[in-house]
Amino acid sequence: MKRVLLLSAAFLLVHLTAKAQRPTTSGKPKTATATVDENAAATGDKQNVFPEAGFVGIGILNPGAPLEIKKAAGNTRNKNILLKLSNEWASGGQNEPSIMFSNGDVSNPKNLSYWTIGARVSGDEVLKTPQTFKISHKAGSDAIEKEFFSIDSYEGRVKIGDVNTLVDGYKLYVEQGILTEKVKVAIKSSKDWYDHVFHKDYKLMPLNELDQYIKTNQHLPEVQTTDEVMKDGLDLGKMNALLLKKVEELTLYTIQLKKELDETKQLIKKRRK
Repeated sequence: MKRVLLLSAAFLLVHLTAKAQRPTTSGKPKTATATVDENAAATGDKQNVFPEAGFVGIGILNPGAPLEIKKAAGNTRNKNILLKLSNEWASGGQNEPSIMFSNGDVSNPKNLSYWTIGARVSGDEVLKTPQTFKISHKAGSDAIEKEFFSIDSYEGRVKIGDVNTLVDGYKLYVEQGILTEKVKVAIKSSKDWYDHVFHKDYKLMPLNELDQYIKTNQHLPEVQTTDEVMKDGLDLGKMNALLLKKVEELTLYTIQLKKELDETKQLIKKRRK
């Protein structure tokens, strides 16, 4: 009788253990035991959690995302680096540690699309490429990825699209154009504005000299020619200031002509008498 009871108890124990190990079918995830760092466990200083299912925490025991990394504040004067990506350095390669966001379709290259965020941490010795942080995209129909946005290490130049950046003196290079609701251009110095045209000591070019200048050069004094604009572009701040200057000069010419016209009218009236 005792042997029968012992066998029954053993069978029940095996059955319960097997049932506990079966995957749940209720849709609710089972509570998984976290993998514990043996060194941390030995000292009682547990900092990370790596469960078989659920969220992973590095430096935090109750992560709120699939992967959460947390680090103490440390010295606030220095960078508090939470994640580091690096490649082994090679003199002949464009080393670019990157993060990829992909649709995961590797069965057909034509279907594979992804975004990458990465940084060229060393350029090759042939192309002489600067170190660059960039965002690129590859659609399924693209043979290679396209660089949409970048910041290079040469004066921190920002490039949007496929545009030539081999022009010094600028920080932002944009392909095609910019659509914005408002643009404000800062003027570095009061000398770059032209209110001094109305000063009493301003020398206005005589109209006969202006007429001769226009006939010779086919443009107003100080105004860029078409060839110069095509080569060097247009500085909005300087051009707006220059246009203001020409409007002010035109106003002075108008006032001058009005005075001469009034004097002529008075002279005609006197002669008629």
